[in-house]
Amino acid sequence: MMKKRWSYYLLFLCALWQMTGCTGNGTQMREQLEALEQQNDKGEKLLNDSLTESLVTYFDKHGDANEQMRAKYLLGCTYSALNELPHALLTFYEAADCADTTLADCNYKVLSLIHGQCASIFHTQVQPRSELKELKQSEYYAWKDRDTLQAIKRYSQQSGAYDFLKMPDSVLYVKERAASLFREIGKPDRAARTLGGSTITSLLKKGDISKALEYSRIYEQESGLFDADKNIAKGFEIYYYIKGECYLATHQSDSAEYWFRKELHDGKDIRNQIAGYKGLQEVFEQKKNSDSIAKYATLAYEMNDSAYSLSEMENIQKFQASYNYNYHRFLAKQKEWEAKIAWLTATIVVLMAGVLFWFFFRRYRLFKNAALDYRLRNAEITKRLRGMAKSNPPQHPTLDDWKQLRSLVEHEIPSFYDMMNPEATSLTEMEYDICLLSRVHILPNEIAKLKQCVPSYVSNIRKSLLKKVFGREGNADEFDDEIGKVGHKTIKL
Repeated sequence: MMKKRWSYYLLFLCALWQMTGCTGNGTQMREQLEALEQQNDKGEKLLNDSLTESLVTYFDKHGDANEQMRAKYLLGCTYSALNELPHALLTFYEAADCADTTLADCNYKVLSLIHGQCASIFHTQVQPRSELKELKQSEYYAWKDRDTLQAIKRYSQQSGAYDFLKMPDSVLYVKERAASLFREIGKPDRAARTLGGSTITSLLKKGDISKALEYSRIYEQESGLFDADKNIAKGFEIYYYIKGECYLATHQSDSAEYWFRKELHDGKDIRNQIAGYKGLQEVFEQKKNSDSIAKYATLAYEMNDSAYSLSEMENIQKFQASYNYNYHRFLAKQKEWEAKIAWLTATIVVLMAGVLFWFFFRRYRLFKNAALDYRLRNAEITKRLRGMAKSNPPQHPTLDDWKQLRSLVEHEIPSFYDMMNPEATSLTEMEYDICLLSRVHILPNEIAKLKQCVPSYVSNIRKSLLKKVFGREGNADEFDDEIGKVGHKTIKL
């Protein structure tokens, strides 16, 4: 029997273990986490949100601070890949909150990546101030991780936010300092690339043409992006526009026109096309050719209009993707909630049934106890004995009366005699009669008259019976309370 009980107990524990989600091998879960991290590091998109959510659930219960942060970071990357950017941002913040920076082994690398991802989201949402804040956080944790290259990269990226905020002085300061830092760690190509782009355009806006030309030379010679014919690598064609702007600044409109046309020829996306038409418009403004000015201004306007339409289409597609994703998640969550509600409803029904059973069972016990007392108090022999005690002069019970009283009590409470006579001791006839009379609720002064003794004597016996029968010290009234409970069914609150 004992073994059977233990087997049921173990089965219950196993079921509870599974219900609370404590399944899965820790080694397997950690291997899965590392595999997804490697996939993410390679630039492969994470699209299985169910898998990453299961990792988050597991490590929230069984992982340390670093494992919880890593799992939530991957979940944020998954949401980002699914174009669920608000959810991704929230998850990245939750991941950052998991970090315990007071620990010596805090994973600052992942913490830096988290803030970098947040910065990327804010960049796409055109929120430069929030982007700048996240880039600074990412840089800070990269330094903490002793990843100098990553820290300088994050610092350099801050110039983009300053450029959007129309702060050319800040752009130049960040770019030039970042280039210097790249050179210090032996990365001249990185330094040269940092001095291109917005660095040159910011210098042109400030009128520092000589430095703009110097940075243009460094960019072309040291960035590693140009071939022998000075053609830039695919994806960087916007530099041809910047090169044309340098020639315009030195009033070399023919050379500027060459680079703007090269921009139109080599750069096929809308951004490059707009830049090329805009540059040609500026060339002919310098040459004061009104027909060509109107032509390229119109082309630039039309291209801008197309760019706006394309941007709107992309936003709609992102919204649609986000809607589809959220709708499917909503359906899944709805089913999950329905299951939880069904389980909760069943639990409430069981609990309510238990409460009602307890309530009615308690009321039944109270009723049974009250009925017992009523029968003892109002029995024929009880009434006759009470009448004898109240008569003047008092009458005394016969042997038959005592026999009827004992028969009443011992019939209603079969264990009464054994309870009043513990193994260690037995009661005298006087003591047992007082127990019988007290149990049928005959008052102490009435007992004294029926037993033909003084009330104080009855009081002393009752006090001694409290110790003798119930094993506790106290007064005569406490004995009455205790013997009044004999025969009652126990009621637990």
